[in-house]
Amino acid sequence: MNRRIVAGRLPRAVLAAAAAATLAGCGAGRDQCLRAVTEDIRTLDRLIAETEAGRARGYGTARQELPYLEHYRCPGYPRGTGHEAPTCLTTETMTIETPVAFDPAAEDRKLAALKARREALVPRALDQIAECKARYGGA
Repeated sequence: MNRRIVAGRLPRAVLAAAAAATLAGCGAGRDQCLRAVTEDIRTLDRLIAETEAGRARGYGTARQELPYLEHYRCPGYPRGTGHEAPTCLTTETMTIETPVAFDPAAEDRKLAALKARREALVPRALDQIAECKARYGGA
């Protein structure tokens, strides 16, 4: 398939792709700004949800990351050539959750502190969200 570019003119597909990339770049800065200013609140929301789930279950969980070796066929050796590809190793991790007992009163105090911290961060985050929207545009 022969394609040619007439001097000074680009195919519509190229112009459309360039416009889409430019518009995507505009939203990316805004999205990064919004993610950055809400990161602490999202973290607190996750911790609050985990603490509430533990309180509802009646026990906590301890997470442990365990490394293990995974065998796989090394890349660069095509199948069917009569030569067996060597085995390569990579280190993977698995997460193991173990039930643990906790002090309900301490969990209640922790939950109250997390919620108070979240409430204290919300007004500042709302101001920063407005700044992001003003800087990068958006509703």
